[in-house]
Amino acid sequence: MRPLTYYVAKAMIPVAGRPILEHIVLKLRDHGLDEIIVALSTLDDQVRHYFGDGARFGVRLAWSVSDRPLGTAGEVHNLHPMLAGEEHFLVHYGDILTDLDTRRLVQEHLAHAADATLGLVTGVPVHTGIAELDRSGQVTSFVEKPPLYQPCNAAVFALGKTALDLCAPDRDFSTDVFPEMIARGMKVRGFVDERAYWLDVGRLSDLDSANELLGDESREC
Repeated sequence: MRPLTYYVAKAMIPVAGRPILEHIVLKLRDHGLDEIIVALSTLDDQVRHYFGDGARFGVRLAWSVSDRPLGTAGEVHNLHPMLAGEEHFLVHYGDILTDLDTRRLVQEHLAHAADATLGLVTGVPVHTGIAELDRSGQVTSFVEKPPLYQPCNAAVFALGKTALDLCAPDRDFSTDVFPEMIARGMKVRGFVDERAYWLDVGRLSDLDSANELLGDESREC
């Protein structure tokens, strides 16, 4: 998102007339999740000033601010004191827009007493062309930016205390924590929502798609 994020917190980048984080907060609220901790590391004053304690959005917001990016699992590690006494909690990345059914994800997680339950979506587009070759090196097919129908990480997941214990600064859930949990034989489950939309708003080029999708959605509401 640079150079935009030199001046505007990523959470505050507008999509269909609302900051990205507002879309996330409202979706979580509508799915029954109204106690939210937001982890920030840069331009945090912009975000906290806009959202405050969350009352005007129908949620209760708390804030965790680090002086540098700590990795996805590192940011959650910082929440240890704020999560004291919680057996389970949900993680939602701040640059993801999705209507994945977090209510059902949490229900599945609790019903199976899982250590982690990963939200998964299908139909996610690949950002490059995909080629198939025969043994001689001849290209037999080529498809530009095809959708993936294998379940893909939605960057939304429910975790238990056992997963929290594996979080540490400069660790990432996808490359460190989840592979370690699976290697240890811990109960890592997947919840697939095939009807959910999913957008990673991590690049300026993604904003047009996000505005188109969420703009249509807001007109329907």
